[in-house]
Amino acid sequence: MLVTVEPLKDGRTNMARDTELLELAERGESAARVYSWDGAWVSLGRFQHPEKALLHPERINWVVRPTGGKAVLHGHDVTVGLALSLRDIGIGETEARRISVVYRRAIGPLVEALSRAGVSAELAEDTEFVRNAGHSADCFKYVLPNDIVDPSTGKKVCGCALRLTDRAVLVQASIPNGTPLVPPETVFREAQQTAAAGKLNLYDFAQELASAEWNPRILSCV
Repeated sequence: MLVTVEPLKDGRTNMARDTELLELAERGESAARVYSWDGAWVSLGRFQHPEKALLHPERINWVVRPTGGKAVLHGHDVTVGLALSLRDIGIGETEARRISVVYRRAIGPLVEALSRAGVSAELAEDTEFVRNAGHSADCFKYVLPNDIVDPSTGKKVCGCALRLTDRAVLVQASIPNGTPLVPPETVFREAQQTAAAGKLNLYDFAQELASAEWNPRILSCV
């Protein structure tokens, strides 16, 4: 699998690039990109509406993701677009409609790569910190069983969203890596201050992602 590190781009370009990754994966070419944003942007889940999710949609750049889930504030994070052919991760027709199975198969190597890059990470359901989904539009406000958290604090270290098609899956993951460029409470109601990894190097992380324990049929390189 090819993992690329890409230069700063605006939100619309980043989402278009991730959509292209999904289209490639549907044709059997799994790939990932590690990237950042050219300023403060909010990505909305594909079923969210800016008027409901954002306090002042006219004051912040926003874009709709190809994946679902809640809104994410970007610009201070490392983002991963990971598109995998279901065939490459060993998902057959029977399992293809079971989102939890596909998610677990896709997200495991991401947790492994974070840990190897120096970010303490574990699936929330293996910790004591799972909380109710609640009504906030902010992805980082609550912790669900499939979220990735710091096992010592319960803070989310990565917000993940998913898009599953008949032949492929797209995972978009946001890893806080510094201080937000704008205060989250000026963007969302009931906003959550994120726990920054603060030490994640894009290139080192991309190397770890490429060398994570994927299905043997996937070849890794950067």
